[in-house]
Amino acid sequence: MPEHAVVMACDAGYAPYAVALAASIARHHPDRDFDICLCSQEAIALPAAFAGLGLRLVRLPAENPFEGGPNQSRHGAQTYLRLLIPELLAVDYARLLYLDSDILCTGPGLGRLMATDMRGRWLAAVRDNQQWRTPGRRAAEFRALGRAARPYFNAGVALIDTAGWAAADVGRQAVDLFRTKGTAMTRHDQSLLNLIADGKWAELSPVWNWQYTWSSRFFADLAEPRLVHFIGARKPWKDRGAALPARFRAPYAGIAADWPGMPTLDMAGPQVAGWPPRAGRMFLKHWWSAKRMQGYLARFP
Repeated sequence: MPEHAVVMACDAGYAPYAVALAASIARHHPDRDFDICLCSQEAIALPAAFAGLGLRLVRLPAENPFEGGPNQSRHGAQTYLRLLIPELLAVDYARLLYLDSDILCTGPGLGRLMATDMRGRWLAAVRDNQQWRTPGRRAAEFRALGRAARPYFNAGVALIDTAGWAAADVGRQAVDLFRTKGTAMTRHDQSLLNLIADGKWAELSPVWNWQYTWSSRFFADLAEPRLVHFIGARKPWKDRGAALPARFRAPYAGIAADWPGMPTLDMAGPQVAGWPPRAGRMFLKHWWSAKRMQGYLARFP
């Protein structure tokens, strides 16, 4: 068994989008030396068309210690299930690369990423986009708990050293913090992990978690990201207004063709053309922030 794995957590309804991510990883890593694991509390049956992806299906425990607490996301307590994965898979893997399911892989290199020097930290990640241009900004969770500003990461992509995770007792800390300070967890599992790490994490280049928004899309062509993360409510499978480039919608249309019962895609049709919505505002935002973004990107080789 490989030492490293890419892992995703989802329910049956979100499984097709996670499989679209897995397919994009497999396409760019035909000779991969890592596993791809799909983790869920539910039994997920993959259509025969996706058997060639070689996914490992992992059943998560039925009990969820985050059930019934405050600040549940639209996905409920399931959004915290990812926090159970490192301890569950530590016996099999030394490194895990956790990915949210609303991500696409756009190039190779994940094997090299998982072997990177984490500088003794149990977690490596990319800054949240709120700190790309203003790195000193204090996140809402830190303000709510009276803590000083810290480097703050987006938890949609997290490289985890499983031994370090266990040594830091991250799982227990997360449950305790959730139960005692749950109202401050405005970003759910991301809040928990940032408060536990308290700025002591290894920072990765944004090419490994390009948080794709109207204010960062043009800079993506300069950075050439390998993992594109569709944060917020706008997803490629829900993009009737054509706010995202068509190349991001195509993988989901391909999955839908081979997935009986997949939720109906809400995409723009071929008749939609022209500039993306709010194009003028978009150009002005990029012009205004160009120097700061250049400085941020220049920090990474």
